[in-house]
Order: sequence, then C-alpha cells, then structure tokens
Amino acid sequence: MTGLRQRGFALLTVLIVVALVAVIASGIQYQQRLDIQRSAYMLNQSQAITVAAGVDAWVKKGLAFDASQNQVDHLGEVWAQPMFPMSFEGGDISGQLVDMQARFNLNNLIEADEQKQAQWREVLERILGQQNLAMDWVAPLIDWLDADNNPIAGGAESDSYLLKTPPYRAANRRMVLPEEARLLVGMDTQQFEMMAPWISALPKTTPINVNTAEPEVLQGLAEFMDSTLIEVWQELRQTEPAQDISAFRQFLVQNTGRELEDVTQALPDWMISVQTEFFQLNGVVEYGIARLNARALYYRQQQQVNLLQRWVALADE
Repeated sequence: MTGLRQRGFALLTVLIVVALVAVIASGIQYQQRLDIQRSAYMLNQSQAITVAAGVDAWVKKGLAFDASQNQVDHLGEVWAQPMFPMSFEGGDISGQLVDMQARFNLNNLIEADEQKQAQWREVLERILGQQNLAMDWVAPLIDWLDADNNPIAGGAESDSYLLKTPPYRAANRRMVLPEEARLLVGMDTQQFEMMAPWISALPKTTPINVNTAEPEVLQGLAEFMDSTLIEVWQELRQTEPAQDISAFRQFLVQNTGRELEDVTQALPDWMISVQTEFFQLNGVVEYGIARLNARALYYRQQQQVNLLQRWVALADE
C-alpha cells in the first residue's frame, strides 16, 4: 500500500513538472514570437521612414520644375493633384501636396507693422465670426507670439500658463506648428479641430494665394466677400485662375460693383498673391507591417526648394 502511494506521488510530481515545463516553454515561445514581431515591426518602421525621406528628392524636383514653367500657382497644376498609392518592393506610398498659403498663417499676427498686424487680426476675427467660433483666444495668440511678457488687453502671458497643470510658459516667438494653438487661453479641442483645415504656422509673414485659398479664408479677407461671391470665384479659378493680383481685384470689381480703389485698400499687395512659397506633403507610407503618417514642409524660392521640417508618426488604424 505504501509503495503504491509513493508511486502515485512520484507520478503526480512528474505530471506537475511536465506541466510547468510546458507552461514555461509556451511562455518562452510566446515571448520569442513577440520579440520577432517587434523586431520585424521596428525594421519595417525604419525602412518606411527611409522611404518617406526618399520622397523629398522627388517633391523638390517637382516643385522646382513647376517654378520653371510659370509664376502662378493654382489647383489645376500637377503638384495639386493627389498622389494615388504607388507600390514599391515591400510596400506602398500615397500622399498630397498642400499649398500652405491657402490657409491663414497664425504667425502673421506678429507682423512688425502695427497697421498690417491689425488688418491681419481683422481677417482672422472675421473668419471666426463667420464660422461662429470663439475669438477670446486671439489676444492670447498675439501675446504667445510677441517677445515680451506684458499681456495686451484680453491677452495672456506666462503668469496665466504657469497656473495650469502641468505648468508651461508662453513661447514668445513664432509658432512652429499650428497645434501650439491648443495651448492658448480660450482655445478648446473642438474649436481647434474645426479650425485645423484652414490655419497654418509658417516661419515668416505670408500673403494668401487667392488661386488656392480655402473658402473660409477667402470670405474673411474683406467685409464684402460673401459666400455667393466665393462660390463664383472657386468655380472660375478652376479654369481661369488669376495670373496676377490685379486680375483678382478686377474680378471683385466686376462682381461687387465696388470701385477698384476700395478693393485695393481692402486687399493690399502684401495681403494677397497668386504665388506660393510654402508647401506641405501629407503622406502615408506602408512597409511590411508598419504604417506611418509622414508630413514635410517645403520652402520654395524661385527654383530652389528646401526641406524645412519633417514629422513622422504611427498611422491611426
């Protein structure tokens, strides 16, 4: 009886050991699969980043060639067409070049000329009013951009932001990304998301390209720019984009009945343009199991094109 009991204990011990070994082996195998998958993903991610960087040369050549062909930028040009998914060994890449001067440059509110700054502020506030969006973040925006720590009327400097959790300071410089506007007093996530398609943050003051401008921006340029007028211009510019700002002003004179002098005063030379210097590439790169969103900002002067910024992030599923 004792021998049977001992053999039973021995068999149970063996079974327990076998079960433990199986569990450990399974865990090791699972961890090994994770390590292999992680390594493969990191390798694919690295290769995807390399592919995204390689697109720079293609974009630069395209923008330089466009500049050599004409001095007018509009939505009928090759650069403005979406780049449908192109396959390469191991993945695909797709994207779209966007004219960043089709948007309102938030950094225009740091214009050194006070009269110009005031006029840019009027444009921004007019856009916000037409979209039924709050304006109480505009003064804090100016304080965020200016070099001092003295708040203007309705503004906010570092002393306001240091009370937040976590605390931070006003930048007191031009914005690098429009997403910085999320940090402003008076801004909320919903409002920013509504504004995102028609704002930018460029490294210098820029005019609005009327051949490519978003409708919200066009309508905010002057009091007499109503939605009907904008619709007419959007349709016309598809086939007959303005070759210079005089042609755009003439369109406004003909369709509003206003005097050319009034139109020119409302839309001075420094506010509007038919040329663009800043373009952004919004792309998606898929390589193996990695999928990345890639953005790059380009600055074009004549036929010289330079990469200013690049951002790479995991694509949303």
